[in-house]
Amino acid sequence: MKKKIFLVCCLTIVLVFTLLSATSAIAAEKKKIGALGRIKPHGGVIHIGIPPGNIISSVLVKRGDVVKKGTPLLISRESYPNEAEIVGAEMDLKEANTAGKKAIEIKKLESTIAKMELEHARSALKRMLEGGSDTYSAQAKEEREHAVSLAEAKFNLANKELERLKLNQEINTSRASAKVKAGKIKAQQSRVSAPIDGTILEISQNIGGSAEGDVVVKMADLSRMDVLADVFEGDVFKLSVGEKATITSKALSNSLTGRITAIGRIVSTKSRNVEIMIRLDNADAASRLINHEVNVSFDLPSAAGK
Repeated sequence: MKKKIFLVCCLTIVLVFTLLSATSAIAAEKKKIGALGRIKPHGGVIHIGIPPGNIISSVLVKRGDVVKKGTPLLISRESYPNEAEIVGAEMDLKEANTAGKKAIEIKKLESTIAKMELEHARSALKRMLEGGSDTYSAQAKEEREHAVSLAEAKFNLANKELERLKLNQEINTSRASAKVKAGKIKAQQSRVSAPIDGTILEISQNIGGSAEGDVVVKMADLSRMDVLADVFEGDVFKLSVGEKATITSKALSNSLTGRITAIGRIVSTKSRNVEIMIRLDNADAASRLINHEVNVSFDLPSAAGK
């Protein structure tokens, strides 16, 4: 009888400890919040294309390259005719400056000669008139006066031509300069450069291909990696910025850790979830699994677990 009582007592004690252990495990479990998330580069994946209708003539980077902002990535075929246009426009500009100046110099000399001829004709007419009526005939006087008028006309014409040449040089120089500037702008548009510091993730077009507005290069800044977790709306007010998160996945050899950096304000009408951003402590491991789905768990503050 005593043995039976003893056994009953022992079984009761074991049962009590089992219940207490189960209760403690449930309580501990209730101190965590679980969610699904995806690994993303901070700032997202940048999609880069080329101007519509252009054809890729050169790819200057390869997958895995780490580049600085402004590094040339692609050149489209349009860049080559643009370079030829620039050279031609620069030659036109040089001709407008050089040839224009030469023409102006020649016309200045012609104007000087015309002025000398005019002065000579005026001087000859003056000497004739000062000599008296007996020394010249009416016909001679008329010829001298005609020579003066002709010299004046030639001098005025030379000056007008000089003004026209100066104006032409100014117009031609402006046009050539505009062509040079326009060609350089087009050449810049056909060269695609990195908009950020980052790593080349993917190149989806080959040389000679036409992107037709599609993405050619994908790149991202992998120095900072995030997890975007979808947390049920009922759990959002239990979390706050700065709290720790643990990220696990079968693809990860070790769990990752991070902290909440932002809590969304929009509730999805379909899933009733709110997006929460977590900055990961180990960016390198996460950078190899962009868009990979992971399990996320949050440790609730001690006050919430009590």
